[in-house]
Amino acid sequence: MTSANQLRIVVGIDGSQQSLVALGWALREAASLDALIEVVHCWQPHGVTDVLFGSPDELHRGSMCMLQNEVNAALATLPASAAHPPVLQTSCPGRAANILADRASGAHLLVLGAHGRTDARDLAFGRVAASCLRHAGCPVVIVENEHTIIRHQASTTATA
Repeated sequence: MTSANQLRIVVGIDGSQQSLVALGWALREAASLDALIEVVHCWQPHGVTDVLFGSPDELHRGSMCMLQNEVNAALATLPASAAHPPVLQTSCPGRAANILADRASGAHLLVLGAHGRTDARDLAFGRVAASCLRHAGCPVVIVENEHTIIRHQASTTATA
């Protein structure tokens, strides 16, 4: 049962191994805190074939299918004796960093997986995580792997 005062943890996923590890961590954290978890997948057409052959409805359906598959797989890894946290699955068109910072407004935590990228900050966290660290209005947890968690307190001046 969820209430307006229940803690909420937002986790962004993109189907990568890193985001799935982050999802597993977020589910375990939500279960331990009796929190609601909102799993967010952001999508937008990336290539010519997406624009020419993928309607927004098809991209949304694909996003929802991926969300359901990943959430169900992650829930199956929780101990059978553990209570599963309530899960809200959200598929949003648009830039992931902007949407995740917005969805995390008022949340207890924003959880992301770490990705390797091109410049020094991106190598450590990835572009989306680096942007969320700057703009999320709640603490951000970056999960590098099953054993390495980086927790950052959001700036008091952060804006979504």
